[in-house]
Amino acid sequence: MQQNTPDLERPMLRMGSVAFLAGLVIAVVSTIVFHPTGEDLMDNPVIFAVYAEDDLWIASHIGQFAGILLIFAAGFVALHRLLARSESGSAEALAWLGLVAAIITASTFTILQAVDGIALKVAVDTWYAAPPSADAGEEKAIALRVAEGIRWTEWGIQAYYRMLQGTVAVIFGVAIAKSALLSRWIGAVGVFAGAVTIAAGVVVAYVGFSSVRDPVADLSTLILYPWIIILGIFMWRKTRVKKMVAR
Repeated sequence: MQQNTPDLERPMLRMGSVAFLAGLVIAVVSTIVFHPTGEDLMDNPVIFAVYAEDDLWIASHIGQFAGILLIFAAGFVALHRLLARSESGSAEALAWLGLVAAIITASTFTILQAVDGIALKVAVDTWYAAPPSADAGEEKAIALRVAEGIRWTEWGIQAYYRMLQGTVAVIFGVAIAKSALLSRWIGAVGVFAGAVTIAAGVVVAYVGFSSVRDPVADLSTLILYPWIIILGIFMWRKTRVKKMVAR
């Protein structure tokens, strides 16, 4: 049936809208503006030197952490709340499944940032500071192996994070398509973005951080990020309408 949007629901939807949009901005700025990069991400000595010389490494990763957590721990929670009001039992069930997936994804990203944003930085700084003399050569080689081990751990967690991120998009995309609360095309875009993001995670699992532009990862970013923006805009618009579908 149709009913006025409850006043208690509006703050939740506004919070989710702001979380989607602000979280994405924070994550993108932290990555593009403050996070260093290099030409060959698989050339460990070269890229580790770039990381060691960066004074904003930990700060940029804290920014990424804050942005992504806003998206998954606030944005998708609010989206779940919206979809749980759908007249479609399938959409409601998927919304709950999506909420669980979002929590797992946020937890995985937290581990990823601890490994990449802190542990890897300490390891590369230790390796970089070791003197290159013959006497200290073995120590420097050991420090490099430790840093590489942490890098490989990051590689594995990154793969699963991307696959989980895509799974969240697929689940919520299907839920949106089955509900009458948001346009079906938004759900379709979410499903497609999620499928590509899962594929990007599989690519990372097999080849790591490619030194060549990865078309699958690029396509994932070009679809997933605009979809999050669309979710934020439509959820805000939902708070301004008089009626919504509810049970």
